[in-house]
Amino acid sequence: MRLLPAGVGIVAALWSLSALAEGQPCYGVPTLGAAGDAGTTPQLATVTPGGRVHFVKGSEQPGCPGASAACAMGAFVVDGDVVVVSTTTGDYACATFTGPGPKTVSTSGFLPRGQLGAPPVAAPINASSAWAGSWSSGDERTITIKPKSESRIAIEGGASWGSHDPERVKRGGVNVGDIAAEVSITEGVVAFAIDGDTTKPFDLKRDDNSDVCRVKLWRLGPYLVAEDNLRCGGMNVTFTGVYRKAK
Repeated sequence: MRLLPAGVGIVAALWSLSALAEGQPCYGVPTLGAAGDAGTTPQLATVTPGGRVHFVKGSEQPGCPGASAACAMGAFVVDGDVVVVSTTTGDYACATFTGPGPKTVSTSGFLPRGQLGAPPVAAPINASSAWAGSWSSGDERTITIKPKSESRIAIEGGASWGSHDPERVKRGGVNVGDIAAEVSITEGVVAFAIDGDTTKPFDLKRDDNSDVCRVKLWRLGPYLVAEDNLRCGGMNVTFTGVYRKAK
């Protein structure tokens, strides 16, 4: 994998991402329907040589993102790690790194643009075999994909919210959601809507207050990236996240 020289930063395509207002938080991949994300395409970036690069806080810490010690998070990435970048602000990019299975723990935060380089431009991943497998983002979101033809896949997913709260578990207050669809891959992207038991075409013009579940998926490097509109399950349940194969 070719890395850009230090100081060159990431390619222009990455800088074309939606920009956050300075001092905003970074929650990773945005959900569909969030302001300005309707046309956002997540991008891969690679951490360039230079040792550990710590994630940086956003507006949850006054004066962040910035280079001060108060902004630094404990989590970090290292040379060669691949991250998913969704938005940018000033000298920082909002990025997510998900570790390999079996835990597939995700960390999101700001990373300095100057320490991110871009992988070589690759063709969209359209082969269903490259999408196949069991993918997870932490222990509350899973998506299983099976090939149906060369470029068509069957998707099943389950997500929950509140399973880490013993009191919620005890009183049966864990919210859940699921998705199921058979769809075609187009230019490395899958997009669909679920209305009851019916799979429909993805429609960004649909009123965001609709109860119809909308999902968009990308296959990027080692990741499966998902966005939904928070209508695919109970309150606070979402499939939005950066997934890796669960081993």
